[in-house]
Amino acid sequence: MNKLLMSLALVSASICTVLSISTLSNALSDRCSLQNQLSILPPEIFNKIFPEEVNRLSIFQKRPLTSASEKEIKQAAVNYTLAHSCRFKILSGIPEAIFARPIKAAEIPSTGFGEFDFMGKEPPLMLVVVKGNFDISGFQSSNPRRSTKYTAYIFDLQAGTPIFSATGLAGEYFRNALNDSTVPDDLESVGL
Repeated sequence: MNKLLMSLALVSASICTVLSISTLSNALSDRCSLQNQLSILPPEIFNKIFPEEVNRLSIFQKRPLTSASEKEIKQAAVNYTLAHSCRFKILSGIPEAIFARPIKAAEIPSTGFGEFDFMGKEPPLMLVVVKGNFDISGFQSSNPRRSTKYTAYIFDLQAGTPIFSATGLAGEYFRNALNDSTVPDDLESVGL
């Protein structure tokens, strides 16, 4: 009798575990939610349930880029875009880094990104623009589609990660830098 009760308890616990993992899987099917919920699952369970998400997130490896070549920094920006595309969906193709140049904090306002103030010594920075086919309307299907072909990052080369990112580039700076006359003057003209 005790063995039967113990077996029933184990079966019941197993069913509850499967149901809770299934519910969690459904709740976490949105990639943004998934990225935000990584900490609630032990890594060994997360790896088994979401191996494709683990692979996607592992594309970008944070490392210092101070001695990296421009090509390596551009590749890091593409990898970051692929791994952290929570803010936008890649509609087609593989994004490509098409522009990179060192930038100082004092130059950033000329890009239209606002001002940056570093408390202390300014790290080496690199402005990188990635071109692709992005949907920036979010992951809610009720939102109207808003697409853009550019996302930009300002990488802190010491940290090896962006300190700023923007989609839907606008203005004279990017029109000239990218040699793209279709870049609008302001973000409102592209529906952002």
